[in-house]
Amino acid sequence: MFRDRRVLTILNPASGGGSREDLVGSVELSLRAHGAARTESRITQGPEDAFAWAGAAADEGFDVVVVGGGDGTVTAASHGALRSGGGIPIGILPLGTGNGLARVLGLPLEPARTLDALASGRIVTIDAIDLPTHDTISLLFFGAGLDAKINRDADEGEKTRLGPFAYLKAAAKNLRRTRNCDLTLVVDSEERRLRGHSVSGFNATRLDVAGIPVGPDADPHDGRLNLTVFESRSYWRTLGQVLRLTNRAASRGDLELVRSLRLESVPPLPVQADGDVVGETPLEAQVLPRALRFIAAAEYAGDRGGAAS
Repeated sequence: MFRDRRVLTILNPASGGGSREDLVGSVELSLRAHGAARTESRITQGPEDAFAWAGAAADEGFDVVVVGGGDGTVTAASHGALRSGGGIPIGILPLGTGNGLARVLGLPLEPARTLDALASGRIVTIDAIDLPTHDTISLLFFGAGLDAKINRDADEGEKTRLGPFAYLKAAAKNLRRTRNCDLTLVVDSEERRLRGHSVSGFNATRLDVAGIPVGPDADPHDGRLNLTVFESRSYWRTLGQVLRLTNRAASRGDLELVRSLRLESVPPLPVQADGDVVGETPLEAQVLPRALRFIAAAEYAGDRGGAAS
């Protein structure tokens, strides 16, 4: 994948541990060992850097972009690449808490092994979800209500120490505070009015953990997003719905395949995209089929119908 190619590496120093100089050195050494014709590494000061650099990479003569960071950095860089045409392949160096898309694409989470997997990997195209009301995109999942509150309240220090388990505390707190509100939901041009407290959409959430298929059964290659609405204020019913969504097979009964939606709520609900709170409702979402090119592990089968079990 890297042989005779010009590779731009975009690194978020706030993700991962260790010295940034050591990280840059090891990444560039590995890329050259895999035959890269040219390497350049840039350190972000914020998500706007990842957006701008990935967006300009092809015009600057690069053939591949490697993004080192968490889900937010990957989304920002992908957004930039999308706005410039979406043609440049993106490789993920997972340095964050969740590393969701890296997991979906079958990549190992240790940087040295990840670069080896990218070098021998293959390019796949995935859908993106455009969120024009918030000037961003979603690759993994987005939502208004409960999931945004959980991501908002998860402690940064605990995320560093505990990884994904840090979200459990925030989830427990917010599950006990759910309050229904008036929702107006337009799904593929069909208007629905209902009472509920959360709306979530999933794009790429098929994960395998220790060989066990988990996560909502959302396929990032089918041109549709998977929608679920939380309507019950009951702690136990909401918890049950959340737990079903973590089971790939069980989640299917709670998911609706759609291509677009618009959500308004009274009062407004917080909105998150790929784990970052980006504002409040109203929220609009539109699937952009096969919008981006990513490097997956060579054995990745998600685009061949091999990950739906």
